[in-house]
Amino acid sequence: MYDKKTWIVVSLCSVLMAYTMYDMNKKGQIAAKEREQQQKLEEFNRKALEAKNPKADVPPAASGEEGKTPPPVAPEEKLIVLETPEVAFSLTTLGGGVKFASLKNQYEIGDKKIPIHINDDGKNPVAALTNGPNTFDSLLYGYDEKMSVAGKSAVFIAKTPEGLIVKKTFSLLDDNAKPGSAFLLNFEVVIENTNATAVALNQWTLALGSAGPIHAQEWPAQTTYFYHDDQEYHFIEVTSFKGGIISSDKSQDEKPVAKAALAGVCDQFFTIALKCSEPYPSSVIAHPYDVPFPGLEKPLHGVSSYLRLPVQSLAQGEQKKLSFQIYMGPKNNNMLRKMGEQWGDIMNYGVFSPISRFLNWVLHWIHEVISKMSSTWSWGISIIVLTLCVRTAIWPLYNKSNRSMKRMAKLKPEMDKIKEKYPSDPTKVNQEVMKLYKKYGVNPIGGCLPMLLQIPIFFGFYRMLQYAVELRHEPFLWWVKDLSQPDTIGHLFGYPVNLLPIIMTLTSFAQMAMMPKTGDKMQQRMMMFMPFVFLIFCYSFASALALYWTTQNIFTIFQTWLTSKLPEPVLKEKPTGPVDPSKPQKKTFMERMMEKQEELQRQQAARARGENPADLRDVTPKKRPPKTGG
Repeated sequence: MYDKKTWIVVSLCSVLMAYTMYDMNKKGQIAAKEREQQQKLEEFNRKALEAKNPKADVPPAASGEEGKTPPPVAPEEKLIVLETPEVAFSLTTLGGGVKFASLKNQYEIGDKKIPIHINDDGKNPVAALTNGPNTFDSLLYGYDEKMSVAGKSAVFIAKTPEGLIVKKTFSLLDDNAKPGSAFLLNFEVVIENTNATAVALNQWTLALGSAGPIHAQEWPAQTTYFYHDDQEYHFIEVTSFKGGIISSDKSQDEKPVAKAALAGVCDQFFTIALKCSEPYPSSVIAHPYDVPFPGLEKPLHGVSSYLRLPVQSLAQGEQKKLSFQIYMGPKNNNMLRKMGEQWGDIMNYGVFSPISRFLNWVLHWIHEVISKMSSTWSWGISIIVLTLCVRTAIWPLYNKSNRSMKRMAKLKPEMDKIKEKYPSDPTKVNQEVMKLYKKYGVNPIGGCLPMLLQIPIFFGFYRMLQYAVELRHEPFLWWVKDLSQPDTIGHLFGYPVNLLPIIMTLTSFAQMAMMPKTGDKMQQRMMMFMPFVFLIFCYSFASALALYWTTQNIFTIFQTWLTSKLPEPVLKEKPTGPVDPSKPQKKTFMERMMEKQEELQRQQAARARGENPADLRDVTPKKRPPKTGG
């Protein structure tokens, strides 16, 4: 029976692997066209900018089209650039906001000549004043040169059709030496009502910008919009816009915020965030948009977000002033943490945040030491050193677990005899096995402790490496060009060949072959098949994660070999001596397990007799303490 089940599972997993390889083939073809796509995007953006800035008058209508109305001329747009050592903020008079931010030290995938542009495909400039989502702020602002300081600040002023005078001031921080200050803009908006009637301010929103996947293999769930309600962060993935089985996709989403302190959008490595100097009750609005990639049948999704202005009515001549800080830059945990707790939590490490934060801090510390000795492969070497440090720290627990597994293996003949003695009574088998464990002092879960401990460490490592913008374009060894991407060395019949995941799988097999054999044959076969499962799920992951896992496997092989040189554990009966009645007796794990097993049997027997198990009581009379005086 076990053999049939094993082969069924193997067959199903093989089908899953074949489908995954087919999917990876499509992704490989997509990756090969990404550079071409980047060129098309640049050409598209250039033409779009030219369309918004016509150099000549609109040509006369062609023959046969005299009666048609010519298209309206787009208002003339002017760009003002404010630069720091890290970012060039391009501000536009068309909408009065940050059209895009060019990061000087971050580049497109596969090309270190094209800098990353944040909000490049944004539907609205960051800090644009709109009257709702999916509306473009085409209001042309005047650039006040007298109030602006060239290269340091820019002031825009406009009057809206509703009769509001809007004044926006963008300025660089005075001190670029502070952590993150090179990616920050101070932003101040003053709104004045010139109407004879009061105007509700909360009918307008401030655009928070747009974020979308920067490569075709980026997971959709890594694109989010978020907000901090002065208590905690809320991250909403772009995949949440998908409707249910019978419902259609949501066109937009609005979340009420009790006290809006910080809000924005982000992708895997970069973010746009707007922090309020004085948090106020508001709501955050978001809607998805399509991000096409060559070779994909369906486009991926980006997200645009907006922050609603305060619930306040402006009377005639009344003003409202709001102050913010705008961050447009990488999700660098080490830097964001130094900027403050609210900035640091943008990393969204999830439930494993403490582990990820600690590992990231240690990784930076190790890299700082290694980079002083050599800058070649410094981040890859840092990942290896960090992995070795973690594995060395849990060595004592691993060693204890390994010896527990060996003792379990020595009990297997006795356990087989029990199964042969009670072939049709699994309850009795469990009872006798528990007695066997108690007799020899063996903990059946002792061998699982390292695996249980590795689960949070693995996910903490995974989340940390997943968002580690520091690894972008960092090479390692002779074929890994980017630790944040798969280490594809070529294609075989159209399928990408990623070398590190293959090495990871081979070392996993070698590691499992050296482990003590416990459990029945089916369990052993399933365990031997696990490396294939991890190969499927990790094949397209960042090469940094495969490097961590491979290093861990090699270290475990060495650890297992070293442990095998130690004397074999001796299976001895646990000594039982007289019990001291004056001392409280603490029950062992196995005694508690046996008591629970016996209690379960009593309840089952009571049900078989038609009795209520809840009526079972311990009728043993309790000894009364002796009376003392009085």
